[in-house]
Amino acid sequence: MNKYINFNNFSRGLKNFYSQEPFSYAVVDNFFKKATARKLEKEFPKYNDRKLHEYKNYCEIKKTCNNWNLFPPLTYKLFTILNSNKITKFISKKLNISKVVSDYGLNGGGWHLMNQNGKLNPHLDYSMHPKIEAQRKFNLIIFLSSGWKKKWGGEPCFYSHNPKNKKHPGELCKKIYPKFNRAVFFDV
Repeated sequence: MNKYINFNNFSRGLKNFYSQEPFSYAVVDNFFKKATARKLEKEFPKYNDRKLHEYKNYCEIKKTCNNWNLFPPLTYKLFTILNSNKITKFISKKLNISKVVSDYGLNGGGWHLMNQNGKLNPHLDYSMHPKIEAQRKFNLIIFLSSGWKKKWGGEPCFYSHNPKNKKHPGELCKKIYPKFNRAVFFDV
């Protein structure tokens, strides 16, 4: 696992996890070892690949895949590692949480692809897993587009809670640029 993931970077990123606003999160640059990140980027399918699931609605325009059988070897290996007991125990220990459980089904996870016309409006991630009786606690996003241009946008935006209307976000508190090999780990 250490040959793929920069655990020191992940550990440093989690140090201030609970002190972030508007909710707990960590930004981890160089999450993967450089060679690993470059190989993972090459394994991503093309945006027009017919095997991808397309979302095209008021909230999102993007494509995804969470089918383990479609992942190339390194991607498959890394999803396996990221769902392993070693990772969940690492997170539990660093964040002082008694038990973290992986989602081997990658519900809402896997590959997510957007082109320049993509969108993902402000939203709340679901808090209860729809298939297993478990709270969905954390989300990990790792950006693997080395050619991304700042003018395209695409940065995750964190909003405060809106006390007057729960259906709408509050004020924009944080934007995180989708830099290549940057991970964003946050409390959903």
